Amino acid sequence: MKEKNSGHVDITDLEDDTVQRMLEYMYTDSLADMQLEGACKLYAAADKYQILSMKKRCSSFLKESLCPNKVYDVLVLADLHQDDDLKNDVQDYIIEHDREVFGSAEWKTFMDTNPKLAAAVMYQKVFPR
Repeated sequence: MKEKNSGHVDITDLEDDTVQRMLEYMYTDSLADMQLEGACKLYAAADKYQILSMKKRCSSFLKESLCPNKVYDVLVLADLHQDDDLKNDVQDYIIEHDREVFGSAEWKTFMDTNPKLAAAVMYQKVFPR
């Protein structure tokens, strides 16, 4: 294999910071100084490389860090990675903060760009689980 001959592995689909944090987690079991954007990238990397404990920790961080202007990114991420647990928690957050979320310009844009996800949230608002 090319990696064996060269002595290194190229990971071209992740940013350097994400790879560094992923390796740091694998060696130290630590996710210090997390920010929402970095947690989203790390969550996606954990899902791709099946680092389930890191994915779970990132998911917990994302749930704890939800705010009305960032729910859209996390909802799309959860849907993209077929994480129903995270997706349900984000939808519940949106319903709990419906006035802030539904009244925003971001929600109107979100409805245009992600109509199925927006409809699912609205359906949950009308017909709670």
